Amino acid sequence: MKTDAGLTRRHFLQTCATTGAAATVAPWLMGQAPAAPRRRPPNILLISTDQWHAGAFSHLGSILVNTPHSDRIAQRSVHFQRAYAADPVCAPARTSWITGRMPIEHGVIGNQNRVVPSMIDMGQWFGQHGYETAYFGKWHTPGRDPADSHDYNHGMHPAGQYDDTSVAQMATSYLLNRNTRKPFMAHVAFMNPHDICQVSCFHTGQGNLPVDPEQLPPLPDNFLARPDEPQTLVRKVRNSPRRLQYKSWDDNDWRVYIWMYCRYCEMVDAAIGRVLDALDASGEADNTLLVYTSDHGEGLGHHGLFTKAFMYESSASVPLYVSFPDRVQPGTNNESIPVSGIDLFPTFCNVAGIPIPPNLCGEDFLTQYHQGTPSREALVTSASFGGHMVRDDRYKLIRYNDDPTVQLFDLNTDPGETRNLAHEQPGRVATLWRHAERFHARLKPAQV
Repeated sequence: MKTDAGLTRRHFLQTCATTGAAATVAPWLMGQAPAAPRRRPPNILLISTDQWHAGAFSHLGSILVNTPHSDRIAQRSVHFQRAYAADPVCAPARTSWITGRMPIEHGVIGNQNRVVPSMIDMGQWFGQHGYETAYFGKWHTPGRDPADSHDYNHGMHPAGQYDDTSVAQMATSYLLNRNTRKPFMAHVAFMNPHDICQVSCFHTGQGNLPVDPEQLPPLPDNFLARPDEPQTLVRKVRNSPRRLQYKSWDDNDWRVYIWMYCRYCEMVDAAIGRVLDALDASGEADNTLLVYTSDHGEGLGHHGLFTKAFMYESSASVPLYVSFPDRVQPGTNNESIPVSGIDLFPTFCNVAGIPIPPNLCGEDFLTQYHQGTPSREALVTSASFGGHMVRDDRYKLIRYNDDPTVQLFDLNTDPGETRNLAHEQPGRVATLWRHAERFHARLKPAQV
């Protein structure tokens, strides 16, 4: 596939190859009279951030952060409120996006593992089915060069504060200058608020900034919650070498951390606004599926934790907003359809009217949305160090391999996950775990 790492203006303006066989429209988008012309295949624009806490938006009532451009997306979107990372770590989650497979299948079970070479990714698949493909920003799928999967590709600096703006500029240039003979499938992958990982390394007393203490945010209500935690979580997360220094933090250090996180959110929100402006100015917004999400969440002091990798809601849940003019109800919420990162690939295929690759374990959540019925009784995700989360419409189970302590939370009555109900409801634990076993039986583990 032709690639261009530099994305010069000449390449933006060059004539694209003639589109291959026209893709058919997904069945749930049809309904026109037989003689009516077939709808042009829709464009697909995925905007992602890195490590965004699902509640860190001003439109959700947060007084800590101002996100006017993310709010613009929400105003034109349906908000899927039961959305989760396939695995709440960068590389496993992102590789699940582009493959539609769980980490145990694609092989990236940690940030250093490499993807199965033969496994097709979203850019390759859409390119083979008549789409122009583009990728801007953070990739983080070890063992796969994004330039081998996309017509256009632009990487980025590992710090979002230095390069999110240039990623937005490259995406803007693409949207405003592309040849429109083909529909596009483009991913704009911003880095921030991931830069908060730099702040997580400071020691006590280094969190003092020239900020009025009165402007520092409060600690979350569940900051001190330790609900009968598995030793795997304690060993791998609370006592990991990277996190040991935070045990010397005082409340002010934690509040500075949260304050800094919100500023990184606002930085990338401004970059998101540039991409939205370009999409609107391109004249193609009305025929573009726009999806905004994040690879995983951020602890942000909930349960006294920061960053990610654990299965509490702050780390495992993600924002997911879907805008599709005349196909979804803008400014609404959906609380019934559970969505995982593995579901993006099959959903995009059905929207585009192209086949879904064989053996994907994800499901089309937009078809479920239009039918009004979830296809899953429970959603199953994983953690890099051998953990699993099972979530139904009310309860959530967290279980780590070979760890006798499991956690069960009633998210309706205890959204902060402060009380472990596993000992009180062993039957429900067993029922949820059977969902996980059935899901695991469908998977095809990578051959190492």
